[in-house]
Amino acid sequence: MLSRVAKFLIAWYLLSHNLKRNDNMTLIITELSEFGIAMVADSAVTIEEKTPSGDSIPRVLNGAQKLQVVPYLGAGISMWGIGTIRTPLWPISTDVWIVDFIQRHAHVTSIDEFANELARKLQNDVGNIKEPMGFHLAGYVEQYGKRMPTFYHVRNVDGTYLHYEYHDFIPGQDFPPREMKKDELCRTRNGDYGPYATLAWGVETVLPTIRKSVGISIPYPSLQGRIAYLTAWLRFVSDLYASSGLLRTIGGNILSIGITPEKQVLCYSM
Repeated sequence: MLSRVAKFLIAWYLLSHNLKRNDNMTLIITELSEFGIAMVADSAVTIEEKTPSGDSIPRVLNGAQKLQVVPYLGAGISMWGIGTIRTPLWPISTDVWIVDFIQRHAHVTSIDEFANELARKLQNDVGNIKEPMGFHLAGYVEQYGKRMPTFYHVRNVDGTYLHYEYHDFIPGQDFPPREMKKDELCRTRNGDYGPYATLAWGVETVLPTIRKSVGISIPYPSLQGRIAYLTAWLRFVSDLYASSGLLRTIGGNILSIGITPEKQVLCYSM
């Protein structure tokens, strides 16, 4: 993993040399199920660098921490979109910016308060930039004497994979707290998710057939099974990009977080 100093120097270098760091080519997935919350993200960052002849060459750097834990809330947060935030002081890599935000808001007592404060801070630091950006924020909250999952998508866009409509940053509570039913899934994916969404739809229509004919449950019905399944998809999409001659703009270590209904947070890097 890159150190915070190294990440700052990269961000400064990119801006001072007219380079653009762009995480739109990332892939992050958050899934809520009866087993818990599974969150996965890649760690690749795509930049465009100018050659002496004036041509633009895309490069991929690995090591961004696009998925992190909010320890005092027992929650996870991942990011997609622009890779560098131009703060009033200096440019900061988005993953470093969110680390600082998490540390500075340890007084926050709820996921809802965290999401609203994050949207307000993003609007202040990023403003009305016409580039997509969003954060997945998920965890468990106490309601009616039970722990229930909730999911926020703090973002400045809405729309489809091929077309976004821009607006101010909103907290976006896409999944209010409630109990998950058996076999129910709530899954959100962002970044360069087009190939993944198309392939996953096709594969998941035949998984029941595999279970019946071969006797293999994919994924295994557990939180660890769900995490491994989503991680496998990120690896597969990354390999598909490489096989097609494209850069591994989705790649590097796959970061994953699992949150149990008891609010235990499990972290993996593969």
